[in-house]
Amino acid sequence: MFSIYTLLLYIHILSAVLSIGPLFVVLTIVKKMRTASNDEMPPYIEAFKGAIAIVKHSGHVLVASGILLMWYAGYHWNTSWIVMTFLVMFASIVFLARAFKPTLRTFNTPSYNQQQFVSLLQRKTWMYILLLLIMLWLMVAKPIFW
Repeated sequence: MFSIYTLLLYIHILSAVLSIGPLFVVLTIVKKMRTASNDEMPPYIEAFKGAIAIVKHSGHVLVASGILLMWYAGYHWNTSWIVMTFLVMFASIVFLARAFKPTLRTFNTPSYNQQQFVSLLQRKTWMYILLLLIMLWLMVAKPIFW
């Protein structure tokens, strides 16, 4: 029998995969940006933006399905791993909003330096992956902190 809980869990897991998977493609794009000419950069930047858009929108589904799973499974809002997940999620939302746009906007401006640009994108991508992996660990391990 296929239950609502199973469907929600499937949606939640799929959205988790879609919220972290494109970031590994982004790392490949960033690697190619290191040696690309200035004329080759715009398609890479557009692909980067597209991957980040997928990450962002799948994150919306992830949050909605997570809240529904909490409600359906009877978890309380003050459960330690849920509180910690929401704290890390808030940090990741703030980080995502501020991490990439300011860097991407420097392309083709007087302050643009390709190596610095690429290094920033790579570092920020790894930082965001780390935040998402912490969140993933909290959801899978469900540690009790208090």
